[in-house]
Amino acid sequence: MDALQEEEILKEFGKKLQKLRKANRLSIRNFAYAAELSVSYVQKLEAGTSNPSYTTLLKIKNALNLELNDLAVVI
Repeated sequence: MDALQEEEILKEFGKKLQKLRKANRLSIRNFAYAAELSVSYVQKLEAGTSNPSYTTLLKIKNALNLELNDLAVVI
């Protein structure tokens, strides 16, 4: 995977995360608290400028009450 593909995946993940967060009617602050993440980090994830670790993905799925595969993006 090249840098351009990774950038595209991160952007799509960010869009999906924001959509899922809003579908759960959570503000960034409330979501960050539920996921045990900082607000600034959630903002970076949603902007597609940060690459989440597996541990972070688990925190996100738990905060949104999802399965891990629900966070997958298709490019």
